[in-house]
Amino acid sequence: MNKVPRFISLMSDTTAKALVKDDHYKWFYEDFIKFATGIDLKHYTAIDNELNTGNIGKDYRADTIFLNKNRLVNLEFNQDVHAHTMIKNIRYALRIAGNGYLQGEQYYHRYVTQINLNNKIKKANVKKWNGKDYKLEDYKSKAYLKDVRIITIDLGKYKGIVYDGTNKYETYLSMLTAESYEEMERIVGDLKEGKIIMEKLKQLGLDDEFGMYYDAEIVHRKEVNSARSDGRKEGANNEKKSIAKNLLKMNLSVKDIMKATGLSKKQITALM
Repeated sequence: MNKVPRFISLMSDTTAKALVKDDHYKWFYEDFIKFATGIDLKHYTAIDNELNTGNIGKDYRADTIFLNKNRLVNLEFNQDVHAHTMIKNIRYALRIAGNGYLQGEQYYHRYVTQINLNNKIKKANVKKWNGKDYKLEDYKSKAYLKDVRIITIDLGKYKGIVYDGTNKYETYLSMLTAESYEEMERIVGDLKEGKIIMEKLKQLGLDDEFGMYYDAEIVHRKEVNSARSDGRKEGANNEKKSIAKNLLKMNLSVKDIMKATGLSKKQITALM
């Protein structure tokens, strides 16, 4: 019985690393990045991020980074975009820019361009981050940081686009949003290059070793988002308890405090 390949998303550092490091497939990323940003990655070399830990599994799914002398491009694949996602990415871009490298006694200044591929915007207030391009400003001097540039590609604009014979690069970006091979097949249509990438994804979907690293990345992302969510819930719950304590001091009834805070009777009586 033939094994059915699992679906492998293009919105994964693990997937990007596997394709970018293969000369037969790296053109896919080079083409849509040049189309969307004007940056020609053909002049860059894909590198293993020196910020890695040395752990083989982690390094395999490490960030997708390209280097051309002192110019560095970092691709960030943001499947689910929260406010903390964008803040984390900005901090990371600054960290990379600050980690200029040494050769002998000479320090090489580094120019960093971070490209955020944003798929699903989770809240309306995050849409403000979804501009095409923006600069970072020092709030005291009002001077812009010229060595750090952040570009955002809103993949939502390409969701549902299918190949019509004239829109190859838009189709590539639409492929990034696919959540099944059936959906990707509809997007690709008779686009030869799209079929090549899709067949490679199916090969990876049959590779147990690749699947292990791919799963590790997916689980890691879910753990991070869950931890952030739990932290926010815990903080909000503690704030409600603090309010409830003050209301108890004001001799309000448990029933009224339940209405004001949303806490249960048991949670409030435990504070007495």
